[in-house]
Amino acid sequence: MSSELENIKKENEALKVEIELLKKRIQSDPYKVMFESSPDIIIKLDNKYQVIIIHIPGFSNERLDALIGKNIFDITPAFAHEKMAVALEEVFQQGKTIKYESDGVTFDSYRYYENYLSPIKDSESEIQCVYFISREITAQKLAEKILIDSERKLKTVYENSIQILTILDLERRFTWFNKNALDRSPGVLGRTLVIGAAAETYIEESQRPVFIENFNKAKNGEVITYTRTIRFDNETMFIDYTLSPIIENAVVIGVSLTGINVTKHKEYEDYLKRINLELVQQNEQLNQYSYIISHNLRGPIATLMGLVQIIDHCKDDVAQLGEVVQHIHKSAVNLDVIIKDLNAIITHEDKESVLRTTIYLKEECEGILFLLSSQIDKANALIVCNFEQCPTIFSIKSYIHSILYNLISNAIKYKKALTMPQIRISSSPENESEICIECQDNGMGIDMEKFGDKLFGFYKRFHTHVEGKGLGLHLVKKQVELLGGRVEVKSVVNEGTSFKIFLPK
Repeated sequence: MSSELENIKKENEALKVEIELLKKRIQSDPYKVMFESSPDIIIKLDNKYQVIIIHIPGFSNERLDALIGKNIFDITPAFAHEKMAVALEEVFQQGKTIKYESDGVTFDSYRYYENYLSPIKDSESEIQCVYFISREITAQKLAEKILIDSERKLKTVYENSIQILTILDLERRFTWFNKNALDRSPGVLGRTLVIGAAAETYIEESQRPVFIENFNKAKNGEVITYTRTIRFDNETMFIDYTLSPIIENAVVIGVSLTGINVTKHKEYEDYLKRINLELVQQNEQLNQYSYIISHNLRGPIATLMGLVQIIDHCKDDVAQLGEVVQHIHKSAVNLDVIIKDLNAIITHEDKESVLRTTIYLKEECEGILFLLSSQIDKANALIVCNFEQCPTIFSIKSYIHSILYNLISNAIKYKKALTMPQIRISSSPENESEICIECQDNGMGIDMEKFGDKLFGFYKRFHTHVEGKGLGLHLVKKQVELLGGRVEVKSVVNEGTSFKIFLPK
């Protein structure tokens, strides 16, 4: 127990000694204790520039004590002397507090310092000494350099950007714009951009309400993009504009208005659309070619097959055999014409100038009636053609053939039971630019309320008691549309059907 008390007494004595020493240091210079904890270099100088007190972070007391009494210029690097001499002279002669920066190699690296010199006066306002405080600002300076360099590079990017870049204040006035915006403004906006000018004054009056509405949306935090079409050097230009809010500390302080010339992009888009349309049209032509081959050629081929079969029954009748051979020849010629017309569809790109030709409707119809002669005879059908009002049409022959063939064959196929089919085909002028080809029959008719919207559907059939695939009317409508025309249908069940085909003359 006594040994513990003895230790406590010794610690108390040591503490008293330390307190006494601290009191003496505070009495000799009340600021010294505070200086020792500072990260700055702090030096107290007399009027001869000699060190009274010195604090350098990281230096031992012994090393610092060795510097007391020395001239400031003897213990500081040479790069700092010129500015320091000027500052010390101003402090002692004028009593000013001086602030300046210095930089150079010290402590084995290049450093930056912010320096303060402040005079200390006695009761009679005489300057007795000066406090010199030096704070290292290397990190801040390097950061500033990086920031300045980044801003310089960013400014270079903005100034050389191909985009039109501008900044507007909340009153829609220009506060900044890049070189491209300035250079293009006379052509794009009608006059040169000016700082402080209202943006809407560069826009046509009719467009100003829309611009102000979009600006207000951007001011409320939205990003608005729209395209404007302008005329420049007798050419059409497309400019994509974007209004974006400029936000600082969660508050909108302005709006950026950027524009980029998308004319080439727009032209390329239009080019792709044209190419795509051509591909679609070519694909449609190939589809029609395929459909016609699979559907329309069945009749001519069936006629040829029927004629070939007749040969077996008339081998001994030279006259009849010669007549059959003539029919075979005529059928083959018609079939060859159809195939040649179909080949023309896929071998010519300029369909308007090459494929369109003058078609004599009577001759075309007679050829179709010959191909359908076996079906006509079998159905005992009466077919009357009247093309006197409009004997010709300037169109694509294979399509006109297909349209007439399908309408006539359908009229025969869907005849009314126990009734002689009567089919009338005629042409008449609809107006100065259109011709109407009408096919009327007295057949089974179609329930238009039930099937009207499905009439021209792909593989759609409305009577199942006869053979067919439901392609005929689909082909008719597609081919009429490809020719730039339209179809009208009127039908009554058990009374008949009328198809009117309106085509360009």
